[in-house]
Amino acid sequence: MKLFKTSLFVGLVILFAASCKKSGSDTANTYPKQVNITYRVSSTATNSLVSITYDNETGGQTTVNNPSLPFTKTITKTVNKNNIITLGYFVNPAQTVKLEILVNNEVVKSQTYSNPNSAMSYTFQ
Repeated sequence: MKLFKTSLFVGLVILFAASCKKSGSDTANTYPKQVNITYRVSSTATNSLVSITYDNETGGQTTVNNPSLPFTKTITKTVNKNNIITLGYFVNPAQTVKLEILVNNEVVKSQTYSNPNSAMSYTFQ
């Protein structure tokens, strides 16, 4: 009888735990979703870069030649889970360059490079 009561108790606990849901809706991880993406590029040097390349609203890439620094571009895009966006640059000679990707005004990726060209990516989770 004791084994029966213990088994019943464990079964009820498991059933209760399985039936619990998170309170509220978690829309932050619901895809597809529309987001604002901001690309920022800055440097400690006063020279402009040769080019900056970023993923645009249509899924293609846009290249901006001879951009002035600091550079900022904001786009609105509908993304799915595991979509990847990229930001890169080319400069000659090499200088210190900081790349940042913001999603809905929150920095999701930031990296400083000292190469003549580099790129970084962000994957939506």
